Amino acid sequence: MTSSGTPERSPAGDALSVDNASRVNGRTPPNGHDEVARLRQALELANQQLLEATRDAGMAEVATGVLHNVGNVLTSINVTANLLCDRLRDSKVTSLTKVCALLKENSADLPGFFAKDPRAAKLTSYLENLSVTLEKDRQEGLNELATLLKSVSHVKDIIWMQQSYASVSGLVEPIHPPEIIEDALKLSTNALQRHNVQVVREFTETQTARAERHKVLQILVNLISNAKKAMDCKEPSQRKLVIRTGNGPDDTVTIQVVDNGIGIPEANLTRIFSHGFTTRKDGHGFGLHSSALAATQMGGSLTAQSAGPGQGATFTLALPGWKDAPLDGSSPS
Repeated sequence: MTSSGTPERSPAGDALSVDNASRVNGRTPPNGHDEVARLRQALELANQQLLEATRDAGMAEVATGVLHNVGNVLTSINVTANLLCDRLRDSKVTSLTKVCALLKENSADLPGFFAKDPRAAKLTSYLENLSVTLEKDRQEGLNELATLLKSVSHVKDIIWMQQSYASVSGLVEPIHPPEIIEDALKLSTNALQRHNVQVVREFTETQTARAERHKVLQILVNLISNAKKAMDCKEPSQRKLVIRTGNGPDDTVTIQVVDNGIGIPEANLTRIFSHGFTTRKDGHGFGLHSSALAATQMGGSLTAQSAGPGQGATFTLALPGWKDAPLDGSSPS
């Protein structure tokens, strides 16, 4: 109350009074609807930009993985090509030229050459040893060429995979968990091998999932990458990554990525999905956030479980099941 006996009003009370007066009088405060509409439009725009940024970040993560893997394979191709060049440069084939020159020099009397010249006595054993060496070089060269062709084929597969996923962006389709897991592992193969990570597949019979293929791939690539980094604290021989499929509650399909790495404190089990939250010096705090958002957009979820620091972690991606699709009975490979 004021000293004059009238009720004291706060700014909030003024706003409430204006709003109530508007309702009584049937009028809207000047520019009220315009301001609300403007704010709503700005919010929708910001949300759309966030969704686009999330998609772009996920695609960038996959693209980075593609480039990284292609780069590693190209390094292998370069090493193999150099080995082939060295082998050809040092080939003993040039020794045959010397043998031919010696025989040509004595072509007028070859019987006499083989009967009297001491070099002729060594020629037979020399040619025998040379043939063994040349055959060994030929076999090793063929093996190196096979490695080279395999590497080139690997690059083609990686590029084809990226192109096929990019071309179906936004398309909801039946997803067979083991197939898309293998695709994600192919994109991560070199990084996992470089860090000596043992991959264990525990694939059980599941429903087919209903989801966007490229989004699921982005999520799995990110989870595998995070798991690999979480195991840097372990001895190389102890790094173990388990990828598991199953049927979840409410007609869902689950894919679990399990590591035995650094673990997650209980207080961070939900915070890790917040935008900008990271515990790594080189982290940006966007990967798990974008992955969780992508899972939600597909009607699924992404959750984390951990017994605590040093106890590893389990990330569970749950996706809607495709009720009309047959069960996917893939077995571990």
